[in-house]
Amino acid sequence: MNSTHILKKIYSCLVAALTVSALVLVLGNSGTISWLPAIYIFSSIIILLITSLIFPFIWHHREKSGEINSMRINKLLNQSIIYALAINLATFGFKKIVGLQFIVPEDVAIRPMNQQSGEWLTWFYFGYSKPFATLLALIQIIGAYLLFYRKTQLFATILLLAFMVNLTSINIFYGLNLGATLQSILITIGLTYILLLYSRPLIHAIFNSNVEIAGFKKSNTFNLFSLLAIIFSISFVLYLKYLG
Repeated sequence: MNSTHILKKIYSCLVAALTVSALVLVLGNSGTISWLPAIYIFSSIIILLITSLIFPFIWHHREKSGEINSMRINKLLNQSIIYALAINLATFGFKKIVGLQFIVPEDVAIRPMNQQSGEWLTWFYFGYSKPFATLLALIQIIGAYLLFYRKTQLFATILLLAFMVNLTSINIFYGLNLGATLQSILITIGLTYILLLYSRPLIHAIFNSNVEIAGFKKSNTFNLFSLLAIIFSISFVLYLKYLG
């Protein structure tokens, strides 16, 4: 029996419910598909969220009596998160490729720039270059595929998390619609969860590496020049602003 703390159980179940809910919204196209009424979509999400709050306590109780295998439950939760994330990300990627994203209506596109909302400005900007939109799509699709494999899972998670943090920031600060913003937040939460599964080896690799890049040997002189490099950069920018 592999005992798991109750808070960890709640956290794992909630993240699984949120990521699967995000996928349900995507597959239901937020309730706009005629043969899949919105009531079914949102009822499923409510059931998922309620279950995620109740099941951890059942799990915890049965774990104490030895009736449940926590290692197996953790594995199933992790797999559900990974599959939900991968399908969700790949779907958004393919939407970009076939032209279902970054489309601005003509009556909106002809308005002056200072009359556009942050959302339409963002979509027009990203949709202006088809190669760039395709590159974003490939990052999502390839990253989603690499999530399935142990050897590439950490790389894919870091790549996709950097991508999603940037996308979530754009959605929030440029005022994109609530659905897009919520999707990006939920996907970011799921990827953060996967990254935390690798936290120990990752922290060790970042902060305990003995590898030295040529020309960068740690010393007092190195520390001084590092500080001077930052001071120089801000001094140069201030010069350009006020004296240049």
